[in-house]
Amino acid sequence: MENNLLVNLRKYRPRDKSDPLENFLTEAFAHLLKSSDEVMSAVLAKLNEKSKLPKAFNPSRYDVSTQENFNGKFPDMLVKWDDVAIVFEHKVYSELSDSQLANYRAFAEQHFNHHYVVLITAREYQHKQDPDCAICWHDIYGLLDDIKPLNNTTTNWYMQSFKKLLQAEGLGKITPINQLAITHYLEAKALEEQMRSLLRLASLDHVAWPLGNILKPAVKDRLNAVESRIGIEFCQLSSNQKLDWKPGIFCGFLADSSDHKYEHITGKHMHVALIFDFNESVHNSLPSMPYFEEFRHELSDKIDALNASIVADIAHNKSWKVVDNMCSEYKGDINWYHPFAVLMRMDAFFNEVHSPNEQLTAFVDAMSALQQLCLSCPSFQPFLTEASKQDSHV
Repeated sequence: MENNLLVNLRKYRPRDKSDPLENFLTEAFAHLLKSSDEVMSAVLAKLNEKSKLPKAFNPSRYDVSTQENFNGKFPDMLVKWDDVAIVFEHKVYSELSDSQLANYRAFAEQHFNHHYVVLITAREYQHKQDPDCAICWHDIYGLLDDIKPLNNTTTNWYMQSFKKLLQAEGLGKITPINQLAITHYLEAKALEEQMRSLLRLASLDHVAWPLGNILKPAVKDRLNAVESRIGIEFCQLSSNQKLDWKPGIFCGFLADSSDHKYEHITGKHMHVALIFDFNESVHNSLPSMPYFEEFRHELSDKIDALNASIVADIAHNKSWKVVDNMCSEYKGDINWYHPFAVLMRMDAFFNEVHSPNEQLTAFVDAMSALQQLCLSCPSFQPFLTEASKQDSHV
C-alpha cells in the first residue's frame, strides 16, 4: 500500500452499509503508525497492557496495511512483523457483523504463526465477540497525548492532527457533562455574539488604532476554529494582498488557550489578549532573531510597570500577564505560530464595566495602550523589519 493518505482514501467508494468516518479514521491511523515506529511501539505497549502480545515488537521490520483480503473478508488494518499478524477492526457508531472477528481469526490461524485480534470502538459497550484485546478511541487519544513531541516535525504535526480529528469526532478525551455549563449554556452562546458585536464596532474606521499606521487591521473570527479566538489581526500584506503573519499582532479575546499552549498561565479562563503570530516560514528563525529577543524583554518590563500603575484588584486577578514560551525558564511545548503574548483574564477585565459602550471603550483603550507600549520599545520597529525579511524552511 502506498504511504500516501489521500491516495489511500481515494480507493473507498460510497456504500449503503459503510461508515465513511470509520474508513477515514482507519487510513489516518494507519498512516500515522507507518510514519512513526515510536507511535507504533506506544500503541502495541497499550495493547500488551490489556492482553499480552504473542511476540515482542520488531520496530526495524514491520508493515501496516488496510483492507487486506482475508478470503473475502476485509479487516480494517493489519500490522505485521516477523511471523506475527495483529488484526484490527475499527468501529465508531456501527456494530460488528455476525462472527466478524471469528472469521478474521480463522483466516489468521491458517496463514500466520502468531496472530492477535484487536477491536477499537467509540465506547466500551461495543466490545463484543471476544477479541484478544478491546480498547476505545479515547484510549488511543490518551496514549498519543502521553507521547513527547516527536523529532520529525512532519510526523509530530500529523500526530497532533490525528488527535484533533479524534477530539472533533467525540472520540478523544472524555469529560462529563458540567452542571454549571448546563445552567449557563444559553448565556455562553450569547457571549459569542456579544464578542463579535464588540469587535465589529472596534474595527470601524473612526477607531484610530496605534498599530494601524504601520500594519493592516482585519477582524478574524476563529472562535469555532482550532485557535478559539476572535479579534483584530494587524499584519503586513503579502505580495498577493493577503494578511501575512511576519508578524501578525492579534488584539481580541482568547476563549481557549490549549492550541496556543498557554495553559500554564491561563488555566481554564477566557482572556483579553495581545498575541504575536508568525507564519510557518519564519518558525526556525524566531529563536535567533536578536531584535525579537530584545523586544520581548523590553515589553515585559513595560508590562510590569503598567501593572504597578493599576489599582490592585487581587480578588479578580486584574493584571496583565506576559506569556513568553521562548524564554529559557519555560520547559513545555511551544506553538511557534503564537509563542509570545500579553493576557488579562476576561472576567477581571470587564469586572467594573457593564454597558456595551463602556465595554467597547475599555477594550479599545486597553488594546491601544498595549499597542503604544509596543511602539515605545526601541527594538519594536527593527523587530518588524527583521521578521518580515525572514524565510526559513521547516
